[in-house]
Amino acid sequence: MNRLKHVASVVPLLASLLVTTTHATPLRLDPLADPPSAGHLQMAIERLATVGSVLYVAAHPDDENTRLLAWLAGHRGLKASYVSLTRGDGGQNLVGNELGPLLGLIRTYELMAARRIDGAEQYFTRAVDFGYSKTSKETLELWGRNDPDAILGDLVRVIRMTRPDAVIMRFSTELPNHGHHTASALLAREAFEAAADPARFPRQVNDGAVVHAAQRLLENKSHWRFKEGQDLSKYLALDVGSFSPLIGKSFAELAAASRTMHKSQGFGSAPVHGPQLEYFEVVSERGTGGGQSNGPMDGLAPRPAEPAKGGAPGNDPLAGLDFTWRRFPGTDAVVKAIDEAKRTFVPASPERSIAALLKVRSALTALPAATQAGLVAFYREEKLAEVDALLVAVSGLYLDVRAKSAIAVPGEAVELTATTLLRTGGDVVLEALVWPDGQKAAGVGKKLVANTPETVTAKVIVPADQRWSTPFWLGPPREGHLFGVPSYVAIHPFGPPDLKVDWVVRFGDHAVTVQVPVRFAWVDRVHGERFRPVEVLPPVAVTPRAPVLMLPNGKAQRLEVRVVAHHAARKGIVSVTAPTGWKVEGAGAFDLKVANAEVDLSFTVTPPSVGASAELTLSAAVDGAIVSVQKRVIDYVHVPMTTVLSPAVVKATAFAFSPGIKRIGYVVGPGDEVASGLSAVGYEVTSLTAATLDTEDLSKFEAIVVGVRAFNEDERIVHRHPRLMRFVEQGGTYIVQYQVSSRFRPLGDIPIGPAKFSIGQGRVTDENATMKAIKPNHAAVTKPNRLEDQDFVGWVQERGLYFAETWDTTYEPVFEVADPGEEAQKGAVIVARYGKGAFVYTGLAFFRQLPEGVPGAYRLFANLLSLGKSR
Repeated sequence: MNRLKHVASVVPLLASLLVTTTHATPLRLDPLADPPSAGHLQMAIERLATVGSVLYVAAHPDDENTRLLAWLAGHRGLKASYVSLTRGDGGQNLVGNELGPLLGLIRTYELMAARRIDGAEQYFTRAVDFGYSKTSKETLELWGRNDPDAILGDLVRVIRMTRPDAVIMRFSTELPNHGHHTASALLAREAFEAAADPARFPRQVNDGAVVHAAQRLLENKSHWRFKEGQDLSKYLALDVGSFSPLIGKSFAELAAASRTMHKSQGFGSAPVHGPQLEYFEVVSERGTGGGQSNGPMDGLAPRPAEPAKGGAPGNDPLAGLDFTWRRFPGTDAVVKAIDEAKRTFVPASPERSIAALLKVRSALTALPAATQAGLVAFYREEKLAEVDALLVAVSGLYLDVRAKSAIAVPGEAVELTATTLLRTGGDVVLEALVWPDGQKAAGVGKKLVANTPETVTAKVIVPADQRWSTPFWLGPPREGHLFGVPSYVAIHPFGPPDLKVDWVVRFGDHAVTVQVPVRFAWVDRVHGERFRPVEVLPPVAVTPRAPVLMLPNGKAQRLEVRVVAHHAARKGIVSVTAPTGWKVEGAGAFDLKVANAEVDLSFTVTPPSVGASAELTLSAAVDGAIVSVQKRVIDYVHVPMTTVLSPAVVKATAFAFSPGIKRIGYVVGPGDEVASGLSAVGYEVTSLTAATLDTEDLSKFEAIVVGVRAFNEDERIVHRHPRLMRFVEQGGTYIVQYQVSSRFRPLGDIPIGPAKFSIGQGRVTDENATMKAIKPNHAAVTKPNRLEDQDFVGWVQERGLYFAETWDTTYEPVFEVADPGEEAQKGAVIVARYGKGAFVYTGLAFFRQLPEGVPGAYRLFANLLSLGKSR
């Protein structure tokens, strides 16, 4: 994997060209970005005159202040970057049922979609989002358990790679908050100092990082912590709501579209018009003029403060930082060339700027290039890359390479078509085109004619040693709560494309290499043309229907496996390897006669005894090789279709289990796979919706279950309350899993159960916290499964969240549970007897436990389902 220095987008214009700071590295085309408008081109040319960088630091996807980032990148023309310590793996999902690593992948894509809009760059660390943490102490201990300096080192690396003048923290180190949030601020403070210390993390220099002293550390004050009427005059302020005629929007309006890209979190945002003030506090500052690293050209000249608009209190928090080329001696020629490029830009004929941009390039090339020359060399490389991207953009170059198949296999051929189109004009020569196998295309080496497509085709053999495609951070095993990848790789959103074509295009005397990923296109009748990257996959994938196989009472169960042939017809045999004592029966032969065909196979698994557990390994013998890989495809319109590969294993668990009842109606919530888990252990589960709750014959069910956040997603459920209460009154069990009552969507007095109760923010994050039964003989603890301490062992991520906070005396709490050092909470499970049946509200995280195959969670849920019958 290439050691990329960083990936930068230059306002929404050059979001289409991902530019790297090492000039020898090719420009990397982002086919997901829209072509730049004339307004974006003008902004990008003007941005050549700005040499400054700001790094924003927080913990998760969605923590970033998109309107500040959009303003910094668009209005001020700065290199604005966001480093999210995590990829959001521990959160929840409003668009599908992916959790954990797959959710982290979706959120990574959503961050990149946001950055394409607001024009900032995106970075990460190796930190795994392990879910809500109540203290920064716990967070830092877990992240540092395998390597105490890992996350700090990653953050230092980002600072050294982006060379910010100012580092901005999203969160405070003092106010109570999510432990990840507070930890991000603590780490930002330490990294601000460590990045400037040559004795800290010296090995990073070998990977291209340079010791760097940022000038200023700021905290971006959170609006939601301000009280009405609070005096804000002590803070510095910026108005980030300025309007740009070049894009036809204010940067606050642009930021709303950026934030809306966080779709898996339900963060659709409406644009806000007019002045938008952001407030800041200086946390640390180095002396003006000496803050930058390495070299005599690094001084920062004072610049006049820019008072916030609209009568806002305070001054510009970036005041005194010179972001012009004048901060560096010997740059007069650069300034003159950029001024000419700005002055001569013609929106209707952007190709006329090629000559001026080449002059800018010549002036930049004359600056010192050695890394140790300091910041001037850093911005020399930054701006050379921006100029190259602009040359491609102003000429209207359309570069595209497509394959006839979405999948390639190592050692096999893939048919490619590459198209080059000069859409505006100019003196542009297609000098070379290099296929993924390193071979150069024939028939190139000629001047391009405006609006005349040049198309070349080839049948390319994928190298036999080509790695299979999967997001790079999900490949190696985790190291505790860190992704098991090197720091210099981990900080980037994605690695280089699996298959790519290099275009070498000459403008005058200068050649630009542009790297374009190979993709597959198809037409969706609703969404129009869609694309996905061409992925390199094994000849087959062997994917179990579910990652866990539950074997109630040790009885034999079917293990269902799907075999998919990639790229060509495949024939082979699937086998299941199990430990001694486990019995596996079934025929595994398959013969898939066309590419991408699939077949379902079934095996019968019998454990040696109740209580036994094992890891079953699936493998396919095909084409003389053994493949033991399963796949999961992420397929949403708002993110690229992506395959995630992982070892083909199934966790099998035999456990003592009495279901109590049989027939369940289930209203699925977002990110909710509980219904599938219940079906897997023998329940008859019927899917319900708010609409069918009104028409279905509910008497055929023994229990009705509402999934997590279903009330938040579909307000119509509340109107079914009278009917559901009649169901309970007549002897049914009605279970509502956790719902969220927040300032954004308060549930308030919405009737959920037979009597009033309120839902709070209570949660227990320690998955090993002691679960104490308030009444040990309560039916929820004893019938039909008598629970023991062992039933609460092996839970994942958390005990529960959004517990009941207050409740009518009609309700009876079942458990006491607490995080270490806290008072016990009783709202994790509350039960109300009503008529012949029972109502249950539970905040216990069954939505995490059942998909993970936690036996005790199944046994407890069976008891709750049976409460209507337990008299």
